[in-house]
Amino acid sequence: RNLFRGREDVYAVRWEAKNGRAGYSPACANEWEPNLCRKPCSKCGSRDYLPVTDTVIRSHLQGKQTVGIYPLLPDDTCFFLAADFDKKSWKNDVHAFVEVCQDLDVPVVVERSRSGNGGHVWLFFPGFCT
Repeated sequence: RNLFRGREDVYAVRWEAKNGRAGYSPACANEWEPNLCRKPCSKCGSRDYLPVTDTVIRSHLQGKQTVGIYPLLPDDTCFFLAADFDKKSWKNDVHAFVEVCQDLDVPVVVERSRSGNGGHVWLFFPGFCT
């Protein structure tokens, strides 16, 4: 939680539709509640976003649910960035990006995408990780 820090007042939950579409939506205490839930969440007057808790993170790490964080804070700052690479050249692009970061002494972490056909390069800002 020290590295992957973002907004604490809301997190996203991954969903997958029967037709194979997938995405993320804010976790809401009123989701699918009759007479309260009005999708989309951004236009719902009854939205009650759930905060990030240790229980939520533990559930994610145990593979029980897939969650995401909102890294951009209310003051327009963030603790990390992720660069997303895909298409046919993603491996070469990741390698070139990491090489430049190493030349500039910028520490990065590489992760393969869920699909296996892409990658993410994570940059964590020094002094922000406690």
